[in-house]
Amino acid sequence: LDVFGSIFSVLQKLEREGYDLGGVIPEDIEGLQKSVLDDPEASFSMADLNVEYRMGVEEYERLCPFAEELRENWGAPPGGLNTDGRDLLIYGKRFGNVFLGVQPTFGYEGDPMRLLFAKSASPHHGFAAFYTYLEHVFKADCLLHFGTHGSLEFMPGKQVGMSGSCYPDRLISVLPNLYYYAANNPSEATIAKRRSYASTISYLTPPAENAGLYKGLQELSELVKSYQQLRENEQRGATIVNTIVATARQCNLDKDI
Repeated sequence: LDVFGSIFSVLQKLEREGYDLGGVIPEDIEGLQKSVLDDPEASFSMADLNVEYRMGVEEYERLCPFAEELRENWGAPPGGLNTDGRDLLIYGKRFGNVFLGVQPTFGYEGDPMRLLFAKSASPHHGFAAFYTYLEHVFKADCLLHFGTHGSLEFMPGKQVGMSGSCYPDRLISVLPNLYYYAANNPSEATIAKRRSYASTISYLTPPAENAGLYKGLQELSELVKSYQQLRENEQRGATIVNTIVATARQCNLDKDI
């Protein structure tokens, strides 16, 4: 999914239909992306995200009914994720009555499935603060999740029949949840439906085509084909073998295989 392109299209349609976007939505997709990411081209580290709201610890503990229970896994708030060490940071950008938010990470980046299956796991304070902000501070009427897939539906709790002690139920609370989900992934879309009460809106996946080989691999492929044709030639066959070995090493195949 072209996330920012899709969000931009939705914002434009909302504005045409009379929703209050403050008259400040960017003129194009790139402008929208830059309003959320200070450095959208960052490749070696996280881009600097725009901070829309700073939630103090006192406000967080007052508004989030299960904040105390998260201490077992994450210590006292604000914790170490989505925070500046004092406040909990809500990343995103507000346009009038629309808030474009960046969902926090799992917290267990090395073992994300631990959240789904470990009975003692829980979302971190920053994750809880994000959904607390949506419901109690921004006071959202509806939530739209863009892209396959997010983290909410994989939070700890029962697999079916959510109860008030299951974190997907606690986090989404009473917010209607519309979810743009890939049409070719019905299994995880079903998880989103049953664990976060999502109404999914399917989008088509990009058409697939043969990517082929590139750079040294293309050259190596041609050398192998030449060897198959000339291997009975003692002189040329031996030369091609040496070239094949050298090219394979340049492509790091001797280390990868």
